[in-house]
Amino acid sequence: MREDRHRGITGMSSMEGERVRTYTPKARRFARALVAVGIAGSMMLVAACGGSSDSSDSGAMEDDSGAMEETSEGGAAAEEAPAELTKVKYVQPWVIQGESAGQFAAVVQGFFAEEGLDVEIIPGGPDVRAGALLASGSADFAVMNPSGVFTNRQEGIPIVGVGGINQADGLLIMCKTSTGITGFKDLAGKKIGVWVGGGESGIQAATVKAGVAVDAVEWLPQKFSMEEFFNDAFDCASATEWNEKHVVYKEGYEAGKDVVELRPSDDGLFLPGDSIVALESTVAERPEIVQGLVTGTLRGWQWVCSSEENRKAGAQYTVDAAPDLDLDLQIIQVNEMCNLMSLGPAAEAGQIGDMVQSSWQQSADATLAIGLLEGPPDVPAAFTDQFVANVPADYRKITW
Repeated sequence: MREDRHRGITGMSSMEGERVRTYTPKARRFARALVAVGIAGSMMLVAACGGSSDSSDSGAMEDDSGAMEETSEGGAAAEEAPAELTKVKYVQPWVIQGESAGQFAAVVQGFFAEEGLDVEIIPGGPDVRAGALLASGSADFAVMNPSGVFTNRQEGIPIVGVGGINQADGLLIMCKTSTGITGFKDLAGKKIGVWVGGGESGIQAATVKAGVAVDAVEWLPQKFSMEEFFNDAFDCASATEWNEKHVVYKEGYEAGKDVVELRPSDDGLFLPGDSIVALESTVAERPEIVQGLVTGTLRGWQWVCSSEENRKAGAQYTVDAAPDLDLDLQIIQVNEMCNLMSLGPAAEAGQIGDMVQSSWQQSADATLAIGLLEGPPDVPAAFTDQFVANVPADYRKITW
């Protein structure tokens, strides 16, 4: 069972095996940061913004303009040695796309490096089990929704949330009007595509709340794209606000005329989405690394969302890492992400990053209601706000 929701995007098949290297500023001089797209196969190097770099570079740390500093002994000039960065691996919720623009910005803009981290970004996907990667030591951090945290903890993988990204998960289902479906109450006997292992929790909980039993619906595992929707294999397909929804409309479908959108929020279910997670042992034994990762991620998103220019830049960073992506679609994704992370509790507080217990409780209740949990989880034990609380206010402020 997958612990985080699955999402689809077109044009990614040729990305297998690509690897991207970027060079980014660290404090007052340039330090190397690595972004790795770790799917097996051949490698491709791309030089991204953040200072001049030599394409023949073999991994040595870069200096800035070569500035020399005077020593206290007689004013002799000496070059400051760059600090050594701690390498960490960071699994994303899906393949490279605008959903991870803030993380890419934190690499390219040097925010992770300023926290002393050399972050290797690992893309997610339909066959990536982030919880298993954390448990095996193959990754240090991941992004998943609270439902995934609860199911992993039940399976004996002690994952804990350390920072919030989205205040709403942005999940919906799209149904062709020809099916006659107008609400969750109409799903009995229908074929509904879902991303199994967490992505189905909100959709199924909304169905139950509408009076339809989970086993009265034919839930089908949804694949990498929206092809099953286009080919009428499903009556409704799962989608996200930032991705598949726009893929469908780019194919010529019209909202209301050809397609009906159903959201759990229509039935009063507001579930948090992407959250930064780590093992409890990482939190206990390496708190400074956790703090740096949380600070860098939130700073990256605050930078991306703060202006139209930065949103376009964040989208471009994902295209630099995955050249087959549609830049316009990534810009749409970034805009949707900035909206989702500034809703509800974030809007009230005027800052991003918080994990609100009432929201996590609602996610736990929804996950339990559809049978993914054997019993009520210990919600307070599933996340900690100690790291978000220590992020500088300027890196969390909503200015958009």
